[in-house]
Amino acid sequence: MISLWHKHAPLACFAVAVLAALAFLAVRVPVPRVHDEFSYLLAADTYASGRLTNPAHPHWQHFESFHTIHQPSYASKYQPGQGGALAVGQALFGHPIHGSVLASGCAAAAVCWMLAAWLPPRWALCGGLLIALHPLILANWTLSYWGGALPMAAGALVFGASKRIADRPHITDAALLGIGATLLAATRPFEGLVLCLCVGVALLAAFWKSQEKQRLLLRGCVPTIGTVAAGLAMLAAYNHAVTGSAARMPYQVHEQTYGVSPLFLWQDAKPEPDYRHRELRRYYTGWGIEDFDRQRDLVGWADTKRQSMAGLLRFFAGGAMFLPVAAAVFTLRDPRTHLAWLALAASLAAALCVPWTYPHYLAPAAPLLLLLAVAGLRRGSVALRRSHPVAKHAVAAVLALQLVTLAGQLVLYARWQPEGWEFDRARILDNLEATGERHLVFVRYAPNHNVHAEWVYNRADIDAAPVVWAREMSPGQNAALIEHDAGRRVWLLKPDVEPRVLLPYPTH
Repeated sequence: MISLWHKHAPLACFAVAVLAALAFLAVRVPVPRVHDEFSYLLAADTYASGRLTNPAHPHWQHFESFHTIHQPSYASKYQPGQGGALAVGQALFGHPIHGSVLASGCAAAAVCWMLAAWLPPRWALCGGLLIALHPLILANWTLSYWGGALPMAAGALVFGASKRIADRPHITDAALLGIGATLLAATRPFEGLVLCLCVGVALLAAFWKSQEKQRLLLRGCVPTIGTVAAGLAMLAAYNHAVTGSAARMPYQVHEQTYGVSPLFLWQDAKPEPDYRHRELRRYYTGWGIEDFDRQRDLVGWADTKRQSMAGLLRFFAGGAMFLPVAAAVFTLRDPRTHLAWLALAASLAAALCVPWTYPHYLAPAAPLLLLLAVAGLRRGSVALRRSHPVAKHAVAAVLALQLVTLAGQLVLYARWQPEGWEFDRARILDNLEATGERHLVFVRYAPNHNVHAEWVYNRADIDAAPVVWAREMSPGQNAALIEHDAGRRVWLLKPDVEPRVLLPYPTH
């Protein structure tokens, strides 16, 4: 029975992660709030509709919003990975959040599979369960739309497959390595590239030392290169569909159109574009560049990165995870973990080079941290078992504490009464869709509007959507939009005036 459990450990980790998420979804489906979430939902709606992108709307200026582009086509600025996962949930189960749940289950399973290349089966199982029951991963990555689980799964595939290829090359592992690398390119391209370069150097070293170079080349390197080439070709086709150029990502179009802050700290700030809307200008020239401005000198850089690293530590090593992460020090002298240490260090170094640092940026390297944590916990428990017999129960204690923490979160989640602009937006949208009519809502912001509370996001097919959100512009432009879709009821919404209610739009 135990051996059967170990054999199917990745599947067990997948099931535990999914069931934990479904317990929360039974209480309430999360409502998108962050700009990134709306952008990923646009991508999901696009792909679920059978398209890679959407044609530019003739009145696209009314629909401009954060992290989306409208020229040369209407699309999310992000790579297609996370949007694709959400599209699977939308197409198969009727709601995109289920795609996020599946991605989290895959991440737990992939981490378990990765760990099995280094550790005994029961320890690999423990590592997968640590991910499946991780409270912050569930709250921030699973029960949201901006992801983190998919690049974590991709990183686990890359690192787990590379270890197996170095030990005993097999075409299946080579294909999984290529799939993982492609998923990294489709989710976190920069951080994924750093991780893949580390793995590539390690494989080159293994090839140089190997006594069976031909076998490693034919069963490892060639299938990996072929899979990666096919994946990059698909991403190039996607870029061409969205931007008109295979070598130009939607992210680049967005940054050229709206961005002021550079992508790397050694670059200079870009000239301010001509914005058509006050809110976009305030966001991109205010909050959007604040982190970069704070890091223009060494003192500001050090202070900002200190806070960022503290946030990463709280996320990945908070609560019950403190003991496993602290135990990673037991692996410092183990040569089998040196690659993991180096790749993790390189990923953290890459985070020091960009203006922003959030936990999901480090998702590709998260499996490496877990490998070090579980391996350290194993070595520590073995070393301390004779003098401290309780040490053998360390893993069980960590998993039990995680489970208790999740249960507490579930109780609080059930008791919490949702409030905030995002719930008002969802309520108004549901009420309008329930009428069975077609609606156009002009949004009029106050001068002091909070730019993080954005109402103007739309479905992939704007003209076919039952409810369209539009920025109010000049009377002539508003009239042209109303005439374009004359069958809609037209409303005015002032999000900064409470209670937030719809008013008939004054047409005279």
